[in-house]
Amino acid sequence: MAHGRGAYYLASVCAQTAIDNSGAPPGPPRRQQQGITPIQWVGLGVLILLFLYMNGVFGQGGPVQAFGDLIDQLPFFIAIILAVTVHEFSHACVATWFGDDLPRRAGRLTLNPLAHLDPMGSLLFLIAHFGWGKPVPINPGAMRNPNLGWALSSVAGPGSNLMSAAIAVSGRVILGPPSDPFLHETLVQFIRISVLLAIFNLVPLPPLDGFGFVFGLSPRPLKLALVPLQRYGPFILLALIFLPTLSRSFPPVLQVALTAGSNLFFQIMGVQPSAL
Repeated sequence: MAHGRGAYYLASVCAQTAIDNSGAPPGPPRRQQQGITPIQWVGLGVLILLFLYMNGVFGQGGPVQAFGDLIDQLPFFIAIILAVTVHEFSHACVATWFGDDLPRRAGRLTLNPLAHLDPMGSLLFLIAHFGWGKPVPINPGAMRNPNLGWALSSVAGPGSNLMSAAIAVSGRVILGPPSDPFLHETLVQFIRISVLLAIFNLVPLPPLDGFGFVFGLSPRPLKLALVPLQRYGPFILLALIFLPTLSRSFPPVLQVALTAGSNLFFQIMGVQPSAL
């Protein structure tokens, strides 16, 4: 999740193992499907229409007002693209360093944002500030140390977000805020999004990176015990995200964890989030 202007934004990005539950490495990688399916095109068309409607293109303000509103949100869009790109590239970089060439063959060992953005997830960022990036495929069986490589390539994404946020905060403290309001807002959004993106992805539930880190370092008996969680983990995660908004009796565990983790980061950096 990423935070900005008092609202929370979900940004799920992670490394995705390319081995099955038996632990056996896969055969040669399948050729990646080119383009998107017809059903995905229909979904994208619906999302685009929804995006235009929500931004007032069909309303009284017309395209001019809608364009102005879109420009106001541009710092958030730039920040989320940068944060997702850094996150995914770091997954690919560490997996490659451990000897896994699958990320490179999949075209993910790059800082080109287009390689890491999912079409549906990106449109949802525009519409609802809720979306996801494209998971990086990894093959622990091809790594020199499969368990350690799996764990570190998983945690590399959140770690890179925290590191880039720390560099941005340090630069702002040392050099002062940018004089240009647009650049200043983009920097603030990047810091907040990077921190909360990292904390959210460290939650030890599949398909998030925290689970990959725990799974990679676990002994084989614990790995076998954790396999069923790969099936039910996404549903648990969705419950943690949405049930607190649907029922006041359900505690906002995830939001509390995100807030606590964010406050801890800024406390370590010696700055107040409101002072950015």
